Amino acid sequence: MHDKYPDENIIQYIDDEMTMDEKQAFENLLQQDAVLYERYQFMLAAKQAIRSKGLKEQVGKIQEEYIQSLNRTAVTVAHISRKHSFFKTFMRVAAVLIFVVGGYGVFEFSTTNNDSLYKSSFISYQLIVNRGGGRSQQIDSLYIAENYNAVITAFNANAQKKQEDYFLAGQSYLHLNKPDEAISAFQQIEKMNASTDRKYFVDETDFYLALAYIKAGRISEAEKQLNAIASNKQHMFYNKAEDISRLKLKILKLKN
Repeated sequence: MHDKYPDENIIQYIDDEMTMDEKQAFENLLQQDAVLYERYQFMLAAKQAIRSKGLKEQVGKIQEEYIQSLNRTAVTVAHISRKHSFFKTFMRVAAVLIFVVGGYGVFEFSTTNNDSLYKSSFISYQLIVNRGGGRSQQIDSLYIAENYNAVITAFNANAQKKQEDYFLAGQSYLHLNKPDEAISAFQQIEKMNASTDRKYFVDETDFYLALAYIKAGRISEAEKQLNAIASNKQHMFYNKAEDISRLKLKILKLKN
C-alpha cells in the first residue's frame, strides 16, 4: 500500500508542497500504514540532521553512534519494543543511514550542488545565422566567436534591444558565470513576448531561465519553471526538462 508514495513524495509532504487533497490522503495513509509511517520518520529525521550539521560530519557521527549502540545492546535487541529509548535512538541513526547511504548515497549528496547540476544540464546555444544590420549583426558575430564580454559591451551600447539581443546577452552572462544578470535578461524577453505578437525564443527562454535559476541557487523557482516545461510535451525542451533530476533539486533544497 505504501508503494504508492515513493520517497520523493514523502519529501514533498515534509516540504509542504502537496495540495490540500494530496496532504489529507497522505495523512490518512500515515495513520493506517506503519511501514509508510516509519519511512516518513526516517525522512523527517534525515532532513533535520542535514540542516543541523554538515552532511559528512553527521554521517560519520551517526555511523559511530550506531556501531556503539549495537555493541551495547547486541544481546537484547531482539526483545526491544518500539517504545524503548534505544529503538528511538536507532530510528534516528537509521534515518540518516538509510536516507543517505542506503537510499541515495553519500556520493550523491556530497557531489550535488548548484553548479554541478547546472553543468550537467547546460547545453551551449549555437547561433547559426547572423541577423543583418548594425548592432544586431555585431552582437551575433561576437557571440558566434564566443567573445562573451564583447557581446555584453555591444548589448549595453545597443539603444534598440530586441528579444534576440536579450537572449544572446543572457547566454553570455551564463558563460561568464553571472546568473543574476542572465535571469534579468531572460525575464525581459518574457515581458517583451507577453506584450507583442512578435514572439521570439519563447521555449529557449523557458529552459535557460530554469538553468539560470539553478546556477543562482533559486531552486524553488527552477523547479517551478521545469515543471511548467515538463507539463507540455510539445515544448522544444520537454525532454531536457524531464532529464533534470527532481531528486537532485530536492537535495539542493534540503542543503539550502
